[in-house]
Amino acid sequence: MVGDFARLSGVSARVLRAYDAAGLFRPAWVDPSSAYRYYSPAQLPELRRILALRDVGMGLDEIGRLVSGRADLRAALDRRRTELERDRREVERRLVALDIRVTLADGSGEPDVVVRRIEAESVATMDLGLFPDGDVGAAFYELEAHVRDLGLRAHRPPGAIESEGRDEPPVVFVPIRRPLRPTDRIGYRRLPACRAVTLLHRGSYATLHRARQTLEAWARAAGEEPVAPMRTLYLQFGAEPELRLPRGWVVDRAADLVTELQLPVR
Repeated sequence: MVGDFARLSGVSARVLRAYDAAGLFRPAWVDPSSAYRYYSPAQLPELRRILALRDVGMGLDEIGRLVSGRADLRAALDRRRTELERDRREVERRLVALDIRVTLADGSGEPDVVVRRIEAESVATMDLGLFPDGDVGAAFYELEAHVRDLGLRAHRPPGAIESEGRDEPPVVFVPIRRPLRPTDRIGYRRLPACRAVTLLHRGSYATLHRARQTLEAWARAAGEEPVAPMRTLYLQFGAEPELRLPRGWVVDRAADLVTELQLPVR
């Protein structure tokens, strides 16, 4: 009976009933008058196979295909190994992130680092090399005004990309709804989608460098490999009224500035 076989196999009667209901492991015989289930010791190898596959995390549907011969066991095991290795890497990454967070938890209000997906987008660009004094505000004004006049402004925040090399100037960008024709001062670029380590900074740009140092230190400690220059996304910023930017983006006080640093990683 089911209770005797449960004690012999080390599996509860409830699990045996569940396996029977799922069509995964049937009794050797069912008494038609009492509906009692009877199992044979000869069925133990089959049950052990099911238990071993469950132990490595395989689902009942896949196990059913394997024990019925409708799936390849070696391929299924290789696939499960790949899944477990991927899960292990993610757990290790989270443990490192937790250790870093514990280290930073000193009551200083240090912002949280989040790894997230950044979608691809089309942007109009302007090299800051065109402004010898490095006037970022003037670069944004000229770029925003140009895009505004073309009617191409997309409803997404503007940003900046750090230089890719010593001879490459940083660029500022404004999201656009479709490609534009470049001029001698304004370019067009399609920013690729990426996975990025990100951090939100609130307040004056004067302290933005500290947030950048925190983000870079976090990425190094977490074993995240940068694959592209850091991006800066201006979520709340100052701007002239004539640029006609969304009211929720534009603020007057430095304390209300909100900036996201994005470091693309592998």
